[in-house]
Formats: sequence, structure tokens, C-alpha cells
Amino acid sequence: MVTVTITTKFHNPSLSRRKEWQHAARLYRDTKQFCIDGWENGDFDKSVTTASIDNDLYSAIQNQAIREAKADHSKDGEVRYRESQPFAVNNQNWEIDTTENGTVVVGSPCISQWWYTPIEVYDDIVDPVDRLVKGDANKTRLQIYRRGDDWFCTFNIEYDADTSGETAIGVDIGERHILAVTAYGEGESMLVSGDEAKYVRRKYRSLRESLSEAGALRARNRVGDKEQRRIKDLNHKLSRRLIRFAEQFENPVIRIEDLEGIRENSSWSGVHSWHFHQLQQFMTYKAERAGIRVEEVDPSRTSQECSACGSMGTRDEDHFLCSECGRGRHADLNASENIAQREGEPCTA
Repeated sequence: MVTVTITTKFHNPSLSRRKEWQHAARLYRDTKQFCIDGWENGDFDKSVTTASIDNDLYSAIQNQAIREAKADHSKDGEVRYRESQPFAVNNQNWEIDTTENGTVVVGSPCISQWWYTPIEVYDDIVDPVDRLVKGDANKTRLQIYRRGDDWFCTFNIEYDADTSGETAIGVDIGERHILAVTAYGEGESMLVSGDEAKYVRRKYRSLRESLSEAGALRARNRVGDKEQRRIKDLNHKLSRRLIRFAEQFENPVIRIEDLEGIRENSSWSGVHSWHFHQLQQFMTYKAERAGIRVEEVDPSRTSQECSACGSMGTRDEDHFLCSECGRGRHADLNASENIAQREGEPCTA
């Protein structure tokens, strides 16, 4: 199953439409707050229905507000909604279609009526939107919200993946090479040195130690914040490079090692301090935006097995040698090729 998140702008909605949406956003906030306050004050139980909601929102929107309020209350207890809330409707109560001239429109209820409004379909979302319009995909909850002077909508599109003709992109994350990537069967690979990441860790670890010895705890905390920003920027750059590499090939699917498996099986002590999770998150959401599926695979023995014959080999720093078939390969690329060949579980959010 492929899940693609669509976030796009409405194209030139009328003034009356924008005013009604703004009013709906405030009513949505008030509906959620009404539920939270009622539960906190003991006015009613969690079985509250739209019969208790006294406003002009369509009942489908009221029901969605109740569901969201329940979720917020179960996590945080008493909640105060300070701002207007993006108002939402479940998957069964909105639709997407095209006009006679091919314009894609989203139809959803609000207060006075259903509104059918054109959306901007940029290149990255043409395929999933086309699947949805043709009835070859499913949709999830629709949210409508304002940013500045513009109005946006967001929803997910889900469809079964066609695995025929896919190009498997195996990704190995490590210390010596932060990314080792192989496009299986294409003869193409990419290695990215881990030197910059190691330099950042060494630099800021040394600064923290010096400041700790001097008792400058506030300055030490600021150093930690700077390190986090450097790491985040590096992870953004790395994930963008991966997506650009994958986009060269037809129907790419990115395969990465299961995060928990990496942590449990790695002999590198720094695996627990390095931001694997953030890097994988960036890879995943950038792949999702590009319409590329991501799978997590079993990480066991990816560094020990020969990617050509499956036998156990030996590794000497960057070199891998198979004792069975005699194949020599860069060790990290051998691992990424093993990852590419394994079937995984979809993790694209």
C-alpha cells in the first residue's frame, strides 16, 4: 500500500467562500472546546453526539470535531484551543472530481452548502490525484485551513503499489560513510562520507566538555542547540541527495534498515547518540512528497553476507571479500545491495 500526503492550495476561492471557511474554522474550535469543557466539568460523558452541538456546521464536520477533541483529551486532559482550528471532514463526506475543462475540484460541506473549489495540482502530485479522480485510490480525512491570505487543503491518498518494474534503492547508514546507496540491477551507487558528521560531533563534544569544566552551564546548553541545528541541516541535505539519486530511476522504491534493528545490532557505540531516527524521518517524508515508496527491511547480517551469492564473507575496514565466490566489493555498498534485495514493510506515512 502506498500512502501519499497531498497538501495544496485552493485556486482563487471567492470572498464569500473564504468568509464561510473562516467562520467554520472558529466554529470548529468552539465545538472542540465545548466537548473538552463538558468532559472536564462532568456535564456529559464521552458519548456526546451532534445533538448536543448548537452551531451551523454540517453534522459530518461536527462529528469530526468531536473525534478530534476525544483524541486531544485522552492525551492531554484539559485543553485550551487558542487559535482557529483547521476544520475537517471524514473520507466519506467529501469528494474530488474534474470539470469539463479538466480542472480538479474538491467538494466538501461547510455551513451554508457544499463548496466545489479548484485546487492547484503541481507536478509532484499529478499521478496520485489522477488515480483518486479515476477511482483507483482511496482518500482519508480532508482538512481545510488558512495560511496568510491563502487557503489550503490536505489529505492522504492510498493505493496498492504496482511492484512490477520497480527499481530497488538500498540505503545503508553508517559511521565511515553516512550514506551508502545502491540502485539494484542498475549498476549505479552513491557513497557519502561521514566525515562532516564526525567533525560536528567532535567539535561540539569538545566545546561542551570545556564549558562544563568552566561551570558555564547556560553556554553549554546553547552549544547543544547549535549542534542540533547543524545535525538537522546535514540530515536535510543528505535526505535531499538520496531523493535526487532515486528519482533517476524508473519506479524507485527506497529500502532502509529497520531503525530498532540498527540500534540493537550495531557494534558502533555512537549509534545511540547519532540522529538515525531524524535522518530516516527526513528520507521518508521527502520520498513521500516525491511519490516514492519507502520500506523497512530486516537489518540482520547485511554487512556480513555477500550480496552476490549470499555466503558469509569478511570485512576489512571498507573492503568486503566473499570467501565462497571470491567477489570483492566496498563493504558499505555490499550492505546497501543486500538491503535493496530484501522485501520490507511499507513505512511511508
